[in-house]
Amino acid sequence: MIRIALSVATGLIGLFFLVLGLAFLFAPALAASRFAVLATDSAGYGTLRGDLGALFLGIGIFSILGARRSARRWLIVPIGFLAAIVAGRIVSLLLDGRSAGSVQALIVELIALSVLAAWRSSGGDAPAPESSWPRRLGLAGFAALVLITACAFVFQRQIGLALVRQIAERLFSQSVLDSLPDGLHAGLCGSGAPLPDPNRAGPCVFVVAAHRLYIVDAGEGSPRKLGLMQIPPGAIEAIFLTHFHSDHIAALGEMIMERWAGGGHTEPVEVFGPQGVDSVVDGFNSAYRLDNGYRVAHHGAATMPPSGEGGVARSFSVPPSGDWSEAILQRDGLTVTAFNVRHTPVFPAVGYRFAYRGRSIVISGDTAPSESLEKNAKGADVLFHEGLQTTMVTVLHDAAARHDRKTFAKIAADIPSYHTTPEDAARIADRAGVRQLVFYHILPPLPFSYLQGAFLGGAANYYHGPISVGKDGMLLSLPPDSTAISMRQLL
Repeated sequence: MIRIALSVATGLIGLFFLVLGLAFLFAPALAASRFAVLATDSAGYGTLRGDLGALFLGIGIFSILGARRSARRWLIVPIGFLAAIVAGRIVSLLLDGRSAGSVQALIVELIALSVLAAWRSSGGDAPAPESSWPRRLGLAGFAALVLITACAFVFQRQIGLALVRQIAERLFSQSVLDSLPDGLHAGLCGSGAPLPDPNRAGPCVFVVAAHRLYIVDAGEGSPRKLGLMQIPPGAIEAIFLTHFHSDHIAALGEMIMERWAGGGHTEPVEVFGPQGVDSVVDGFNSAYRLDNGYRVAHHGAATMPPSGEGGVARSFSVPPSGDWSEAILQRDGLTVTAFNVRHTPVFPAVGYRFAYRGRSIVISGDTAPSESLEKNAKGADVLFHEGLQTTMVTVLHDAAARHDRKTFAKIAADIPSYHTTPEDAARIADRAGVRQLVFYHILPPLPFSYLQGAFLGGAANYYHGPISVGKDGMLLSLPPDSTAISMRQLL
C-alpha cells in the first residue's frame, strides 16, 4: 500500500511540475507573478519560457516516467534538479532573508524531493540495470546539500556578521527613490485593514512624482514597510489623510517621527486632510512632544533640529452634501485633487487624484460605491480601490455568532454598508475607463494568495482590464506622456 501511495504521489508531483512548466511556456507573465519574478522585454520572456519552462517540464516529465516501478531510474533527473533548487533556496534564506513565499516554496520542494527519493529507494522490484554515475551524481548532490546546511550552523556567527555587513551596505547605499526615472509611481506600504493580516500593514499608499515622495494614510506598520522597501521616510514631502478612522492614522506619529529623524528636516511635515485634521495632527504632536525632547537632547540639535519636529495641518473644507472636488496641492508639475466619497456615518471622508505629466492615479480611501469617486476616476491610469468581499465577511460573521462573539458579529454585520465589494469596484473601474484596477484595504484578511479568487468573486465579469489584489511592496510605474504601466514587488 505504501509503495502504491508513493507511486501515485510521484505521478501527481510530476503532473504538478508539468502544468507549471506549461504555464511558463504559454503564460509566462501569469506564472512568473506567482514567483515574484517580472519580465519587462522579449529577452525576459524568453528566459521564462525557455529556462524556467524547460526546468519544470523536465522535472515533470521525468517524474511521471519514474512513477512506474520498473522505470524508477528516471527519477535521478528530477531528484538532482530538486536537490539543487533546495540548496539554492537555503542559500537564499541565509543571504537574502526569509519571506512567507520563500518558506512555502522550500516546504513544497522538500516534500517533493522526499517523496521522489523515497519512491526511488523503496524495495520491491528492482529498477532496470543502470550505470553507476547517476547514483553517484545523486549522492554528490545530497552530500553538497548536507555540507551547505552543516556549514550554515557551524559558521553561524561568521556568516551572520558577513550578512550584517551586506545588509548595512545595501541599506545605506541604495534607495528605491534614486532608481526611479521621472514619471508617476505609486505603491503600497500597507494593503490591509483593521483585522490582523500576517502579510499586510494597515492602509498606506506612497506616490512618487517629480522625484518627491508623498504618503496617503498611515496605517499600523506602514513606516516599517517603507523601510523594508528601501524607501526612506526622511524623503517624505507631505502626508495626505483620507479620513480619521484609527486604522488610517495609527502610525501617523511614527511616520512623522521617522521623517524628522531620517532627514534632519528644519520644518515640520505638511499633513493634508479635510476639516478635523488639525485636532488629529495636534494630538500626535502632543503625544510625541516628550519623545522629541529626548531625541534632541541625545543626538543634538544639529542632527535633530527642534524646528523640524512634528507635523503641521493643512486643512481643506468638504461640504456635507453633493459632489465636490478641489485641487489642494500644485507643486513641480504635480496636481493633487481631493474629492468627497461616501463613508457614512464617517464624515468627512475623501479620496485623492494625483496627476503628473499626462499620467494619473486615483486612491479611493474608504468608501461605499461613490458617484463622486467614479467621476474623479474618469480616464485614470490606475485606480487603487478599497475592497470588502461580503460573502467572506458573512462567513466570519456567522462563525462569530455561533461562538457568542457578539461584538465582532455586530461589527461584521455593519461594515459592508460603508465599503465596496470587488464586483462593485470593478463596475466603477469599467464605467470610469481606468486602465488598471488595484485593490487595497483588503477585507477580510487573505493570509495566502490562494484566497484571492474567493476575494475577487465575479469582478472580472465587470471589468476586463488588469486587476490586482494589492500586496505590501507592490510598485507601479507610469512613464510620462505614455500609456505604459509596469509593476514589480519591492518586498
